Amino acid sequence: MTDATDHPLEPYGGLIPPGETATVHARRVLVVAPHHDDEVLGCGGLLAQLAAAGARVRVLFLSDGAAGVGGGEAARAYAARRREESTSALAALGIEDEDGASYLELPDGALAHHLEDLSAALRDALIDFGADLLLVPSPLEATADHRAAFAALHHLLGALRPAAAGAEDPLAALARGLTVLVYEVNHPAYPDLLVDVSGRLDAIRAAMACYASQQERHDYLAAGIGLRRFRTLSLPAGVEAAEGYRRLALGDFTTRSPAQLIRHLGGLAELLEVTSGPRVSVVVRTKDRPDFLRQALESLAEGTYRRVEVIVVNDGGRPPELPEPYPLALRRVDLPENRGRAAAANAGIGAASGEWIAFLDDDDLAAPEHLAVLVDAAAGAGIRAVYSDAAVVTYELTGAGAPGSPGGWRPVERRLPYSRDFDPDLLVLDNYIPFNTVLLERSLVDELAEAARGAGGQGAFDPNLPFFEDWDFLIRLAAREPLHHVRRTTCEYRHFRGAGHHALGERPRERPDFLEMKARVLARHAGLLGSDRLARAVDTLRSEAVALAEEAARVRSGLGGELDAFAGRHRELEERFHRARGEAEALRGETEALRDQAADLQAELERLYRREAELQKVADEQTEHVGRTYAEIERLNGILRQLGESSLRGLFRWWREQRR
Repeated sequence: MTDATDHPLEPYGGLIPPGETATVHARRVLVVAPHHDDEVLGCGGLLAQLAAAGARVRVLFLSDGAAGVGGGEAARAYAARRREESTSALAALGIEDEDGASYLELPDGALAHHLEDLSAALRDALIDFGADLLLVPSPLEATADHRAAFAALHHLLGALRPAAAGAEDPLAALARGLTVLVYEVNHPAYPDLLVDVSGRLDAIRAAMACYASQQERHDYLAAGIGLRRFRTLSLPAGVEAAEGYRRLALGDFTTRSPAQLIRHLGGLAELLEVTSGPRVSVVVRTKDRPDFLRQALESLAEGTYRRVEVIVVNDGGRPPELPEPYPLALRRVDLPENRGRAAAANAGIGAASGEWIAFLDDDDLAAPEHLAVLVDAAAGAGIRAVYSDAAVVTYELTGAGAPGSPGGWRPVERRLPYSRDFDPDLLVLDNYIPFNTVLLERSLVDELAEAARGAGGQGAFDPNLPFFEDWDFLIRLAAREPLHHVRRTTCEYRHFRGAGHHALGERPRERPDFLEMKARVLARHAGLLGSDRLARAVDTLRSEAVALAEEAARVRSGLGGELDAFAGRHRELEERFHRARGEAEALRGETEALRDQAADLQAELERLYRREAELQKVADEQTEHVGRTYAEIERLNGILRQLGESSLRGLFRWWREQRR
């Protein structure tokens, strides 16, 4: 299925890589290398550049490098050889200080079985080193260990959340300013950043020459150079070699599940189906939105947890067509007229047969891991209610077409505004649990429904509330049973700008009944908060507001410093520009003078050519005259010879003949 809501190639215009190179700047660089040589083959040119620019670089080698040579002493010797080679290889890239490398030495070829250890090691390395740039293999790689390295990073960063005031997680503070570059080794990815490494090919060759153990097995260097040559196809002719990277930030990890992020990067995630466990009924409420319903059902069909039935509740709209075939148990409940969100939820619960119940409105999406994560968390002893996190994704209509079509809706913003560990007091004041993140034990829902009927209600959800029915339900549930929070984003809560489809509208606080409905819910449950609990809840919210204000001030201060640095850099560049322009003006003047001199020389050359022609003509005339003179001399010489040979009588006769 094509993910119409988060197209993997959307951020960089399809398959077209950048048409120009960029320069990467960093102070402290941490490189995640599953094997000894990945740092050279994947990002060796960039590392050489950064090291030459003064950046501190550390490479975290994950595996022991012992695979492929059997076991025992041979494997230990081979691993020791590769580790020794790595030291020389890093030196060839210009990385020689004490930060150069650290070695985790997990089993080569089995990193996927050590994700917790990998994540813990990455956390320690990031905090200890204080990195501002992290390089990690692409999840599109052919090698399982490379994909495991990326999975471990997502496991670490994907769970980071804003901490309570005064209890900031050092990794969360560091990760907010962390840039992640995804590099490629043995499978081309879809880069949005190309770095010119033409001048670093010798360093790459020298570094790979240190890995003789690997070059003996295969010419990895040739493949690495070939990939760098391939990356120049979209670049100007002067670029000999380039390395391709994909830029990510913390929000890419916190607002997407692993499968969603891999799809976003252009790949297909490895999904392991779960076919055992309790049966889960997912209630999907819909009314006259077939395109949204289709996408919601497709997202559930992709789920890795397969013990699922889907109940589509049609709230008085035109009966939607359900997909056939469909990989999960699927049926539709048609309400004769529109009864509202609460009645639709009650109808779905009444039709459900599962031991657990979840909800997904037709305009929202579930990540492939959604139900598997919730069911796994609910397996803990005594847990009857669990919830995860939902990314709020805003869409805009970018062209003609139905939602989800190529010219239709496109995501323009991803946020994670709701991610809070369970606090029943705060829940009474405001809802922080998106309802599509919840998984509930069926018996717990039945208890709530029975209690509501005993108080004159009509089921688990109150039909008298046109909206906020989910908040009211959660408050009553929390008073009976605590909810367990899983800090993982497993679904999307979607907003479509200008579509007018959301229950609360585009700007809910502008609705005349918004505060009225909120006041009704607050009044209904006011007795749950005594003065002491209310004071604690308000103080918590105030502390968080102060912390947010302080963080905003730090950000502004940091931005101010960055702006000052930018202004200084701008002034420096401006001065360099003016100097260059002055030099250009001087060169232009010199060029004009040289041009004038060239014109004068050309005129003089033409005059000399003309004078040469004149002299040549005179020379030709003189040559002709000399020829005539020589002929006359020869004639006279002939006469003299005749005279010398004649007698006086003959001479006299000749003279008389001449007189006639």
